[in-house]
Amino acid sequence: MRVSIRRLGFWTTLALAVPRLPVLAHTLVEEELPRTFAEGFLQGVGLPVISVYHLAAMIGIGILVGIAARGIVPVLVFGVAAIAGVALQLSPYDIPADGAFVALTTMLIGVLILIRQPISPKVASGIFAVAGLVHGYSLGVVLIGADALPIVANVAGLLVAQTALGVASCALTLGVSKWPAQRTALVVAGSLITAVGGLAAIQAAGLIS
Repeated sequence: MRVSIRRLGFWTTLALAVPRLPVLAHTLVEEELPRTFAEGFLQGVGLPVISVYHLAAMIGIGILVGIAARGIVPVLVFGVAAIAGVALQLSPYDIPADGAFVALTTMLIGVLILIRQPISPKVASGIFAVAGLVHGYSLGVVLIGADALPIVANVAGLLVAQTALGVASCALTLGVSKWPAQRTALVVAGSLITAVGGLAAIQAAGLIS
């Protein structure tokens, strides 16, 4: 009985805490311009994780790399391209309709998972480079006006988060490659990522806030 009561207390506490996590995360990484290295790094790690569009894209890329089973270079390409996207955001140049490009690249990643066709490293790297560029550009908007040190820290955190998520989802995909339900799992994952991209497209069109 004691164990049951403890478990009940644990799950009750967790259930009450979980809904507050996104609020806390947004408060930590999005409310103010980063002014220190720690704030910049936290923002770089946190924003791509709490943003469902960017999170879906990173996980999807890891799944595609796992399907191809040809190394994690495309994951790194996405991360480096995202850094270039941040730099482009802070430059005098811009990407018009970047929200639409974020949506389209996320949807493309989801569709590629659904068709489960291994992609050549060159083609994959090209797709991921474009995706990384537009996603990094979108995430970099929070750094406009920041000092150099927080920007460097943000970029470092961004690379760490994206690489970790991509490698983890790749490893998970490889780990379940022999499961009988692998195909169903990929269909579910691809459908969810495609749906997230569709939601981003609706938002980019201004139909929802």
